[in-house]
Amino acid sequence: MTEQADPERISDYTNDTVPIRSIIPIVAVFFVSIYLALSFGLSVNAIVKTTKYQTTYNAEHVGKYVTLIGDSISYMSQEELRDALPGVDLEVKGGMQFARYSKWAGESGMARIKKHALREVVVFLLGSNEGVTTEELKAFHDYVGEGHKIVLMTIYRGHRPDDMARWNDNIKSFAAEHENVYLMDWYSENADNPSRYLLQDMLHPVKSGELRFAELVRQSVLQALDIS
Repeated sequence: MTEQADPERISDYTNDTVPIRSIIPIVAVFFVSIYLALSFGLSVNAIVKTTKYQTTYNAEHVGKYVTLIGDSISYMSQEELRDALPGVDLEVKGGMQFARYSKWAGESGMARIKKHALREVVVFLLGSNEGVTTEELKAFHDYVGEGHKIVLMTIYRGHRPDDMARWNDNIKSFAAEHENVYLMDWYSENADNPSRYLLQDMLHPVKSGELRFAELVRQSVLQALDIS
């Protein structure tokens, strides 16, 4: 005898299953959002990474809004950075480069940042070792997305003035073109009197330089979050 379908079971299954037609509007809104964003020059990556954050911040615990990646300057100043930015998500290592593998530090800053859950402000204190290109800056910005504030550092490397000038031109030009990018101007802090804050290598900070470095980073973060 042929088995007959149970009408009650069919009814239960139908009622528990979400009709395809109810999903169509959601899918349509998603693709329309992507189309409109692309029409206005935004990347799909920026859409996915854009997050709505709170509009008021606690300056006393400002570090909890910050992800910070840095090289040996930040490594030497990490105690001061933690004091200046309580609660900061900090990853620092000597020799780290912006987007290239280093035999001293291993993975680049770009590779490392992908392992972090990015906070509202992403501070990238890199470039002192082998500089940074416009293409690397663009790749970094595309990854982080428009939904975050970004702080970049101008570079001071006194024994490589020509390279330093080129690297800083790249950084300053890039910041000027992007509203969500802010500068921590370490170059200007040292240009007139390098021995005030730097060792004889004209790169790494003395103790007072570590303090000043952390102070400037904090000021840039407060500026990015519009905290007076």
